[in-house]
Amino acid sequence: MIFLVLLTLAWGVNWPILKIASTGLPLFPFRAVCVLGVGILMLSIAAANRERLRIPRDNLVGVSVAGFLNMTVWFLCSAISVRLTTSGHTAITAYTMPLFVFVIGTVFLGERPTAGKWLGLVLGLLAIGLLALRDFDSTRENWLGIAVMSFGALSWAISSIIVKRVRWGISATAIVGWQCMIGGMPIVIVAIPQFFDLPDLPWDALAAMVYCIVVGIAFAHWLYIKILQLVPVWVASLSILTVPCVGVISGAVVLGEPLGWTEIVALLLLVGGVSTVLPRPGRKAGRT
Repeated sequence: MIFLVLLTLAWGVNWPILKIASTGLPLFPFRAVCVLGVGILMLSIAAANRERLRIPRDNLVGVSVAGFLNMTVWFLCSAISVRLTTSGHTAITAYTMPLFVFVIGTVFLGERPTAGKWLGLVLGLLAIGLLALRDFDSTRENWLGIAVMSFGALSWAISSIIVKRVRWGISATAIVGWQCMIGGMPIVIVAIPQFFDLPDLPWDALAAMVYCIVVGIAFAHWLYIKILQLVPVWVASLSILTVPCVGVISGAVVLGEPLGWTEIVALLLLVGGVSTVLPRPGRKAGRT
């Protein structure tokens, strides 16, 4: 439970911080520094704790594919989407991920979610739909941005299922580190020419980048993988539907973005959805 709360805060508050960094820094160099910074940080922590760094042979495919989906595809989709539509719509669309987890698990993996989880999915997606429709300008660029980020959400869902099903021989810290170092390489390659022509960088954007690296990516991804190791991927993915709500509230506090009845109703729907998957007192969370 404490891991879930910390993850919600880390990722939720990260959205307005990410906006500050993205608007003040060149996008691809910013993302490249993020993946390299997180990769080096996490592998250094793993080494300091004397955790195994060498990837077992039977883990190599898993960490490579999950890293490509979770870093390369996700970061590129979010980078393209945020240029086509608003950062708020990009963030909201990103958390359609549980829908893809549900479809993949039910159709391809033979999982049978309970009625409570069906209800949680419906409530969570209703909340996201409500937020997505807020002041939405249905131009071709906006809808294309939503489509691109939906593909990113699909990649995140597949990555989560891979992380859940692989029998890992390395720690969660090392998994995150290697996902960044392997999966982030295409972004680094694209960013290299832009490093030679960087403008003056504002201090607030640089500070926001440090937060994104340490908290928004490194700490949050470590938490997420730990949660995946403790509970079913369905519970983990549905529970993080609270993140967009925290993002909306923190956006109102940090950036002065609107916070009205739409956001409040969405918050209630999200809380209702999450409540259907939290373990009951005296019972263990079942696996699906």
